[in-house]
Amino acid sequence: MLIAPGDVRSLDGSSRETVSVVVLVLVVVVVMMAVVIANVNAIVTSSFMNCAIFLLIRKFVPFLFVSHPSSAQCSDGFRIISPENMVFSGNYQRWICGSTGEYLLTVNVSFPFEVNLQNPFTNTVVSLPPLASFEDIQRLLQFQAISQHSGTLTLIKNFIKKAVSSTSLLDPDWVVLIIHDTDGGKLAFCRRGDKRWTGVESDHHVDDIAFCSGVFFAMDRVGRIYQCELSPNDPKAIPICNSSPFKYDPCKKYFAESDYGKLWVVLQKLDVSDDYDFTTYFEIYEYNSETREWTMVRSLRGKALFLSPQGRCVAVSAGGTGSGGFIKDNSVYFIDGSLSVFEWESKQTKKLYESRFCNCMFWVTPADVLQK
Repeated sequence: MLIAPGDVRSLDGSSRETVSVVVLVLVVVVVMMAVVIANVNAIVTSSFMNCAIFLLIRKFVPFLFVSHPSSAQCSDGFRIISPENMVFSGNYQRWICGSTGEYLLTVNVSFPFEVNLQNPFTNTVVSLPPLASFEDIQRLLQFQAISQHSGTLTLIKNFIKKAVSSTSLLDPDWVVLIIHDTDGGKLAFCRRGDKRWTGVESDHHVDDIAFCSGVFFAMDRVGRIYQCELSPNDPKAIPICNSSPFKYDPCKKYFAESDYGKLWVVLQKLDVSDDYDFTTYFEIYEYNSETREWTMVRSLRGKALFLSPQGRCVAVSAGGTGSGGFIKDNSVYFIDGSLSVFEWESKQTKKLYESRFCNCMFWVTPADVLQK
């Protein structure tokens, strides 16, 4: 029987007590349902947060490209990218020569040696001018035709030493800068739609390049730093400081980007003991674009630095939830034939990835790796 609210006053005492009990039961049921829903929401929210934290952890670990993963043994938890698990457009064979950010630099093994940047995560492909547009490549091909020299393809494969790109390659105004030549040292760049590479005037042999804070930088063999102005009509590399603490230092030098967007120069040095044992150590200098001065970085506390000659060199947060559980803070993960880690405080170096024969390795850093 249904009772309207206005009819309650006409009920006798017994009926009123019954209605009160029913109302009380309904209130209790509603409260219990609210508690259950709140608990479910808490569980779902907790699960979501755990998943989000897991994804965040994964984002902070760069990928390691290894050309022959079966030939090496890894003692750590890096995620591996190799040609074995990549799909290239068409049926063309390609050399993988390096990376810029999340894109791999690939070169077709046959004439005209087409150059692409391919994203191994999305299979997005960006076409660049072919190597055949370089006069040096044309001379190599002429030399091969005359002499039947068997090493020409190897020279072409190693023609591009390094590539860096400006911002996102989805941006219509992107620019790609490369170090090229059979012995390296020359600069060239291209923009979207270019059919040929454009050379950049430079008086010295270039060893490294970087794109940081909206500027292309180059570093020559003795440690001079240049800002690259890549205008279509008059591209050139302009020295930005007359002196630096690492100028004329004969050690290996890298550009790197700090986790807060500053340009670093990293020196890889060797220390020789009285027993003629060689140990590797590093020095880091940070560039101040306003004063054009260099300051030594004394520690990598809370960070890990990733170095490779053919890939982007970056520092990322480490030692906490953003490290994936195995990246150590205050450490340098560097590739020099094999993959090793240098611990800043102890000055100890440990090999993590030992190659049995010549193996191409470099870091691949998706954009979200650098998110804080």
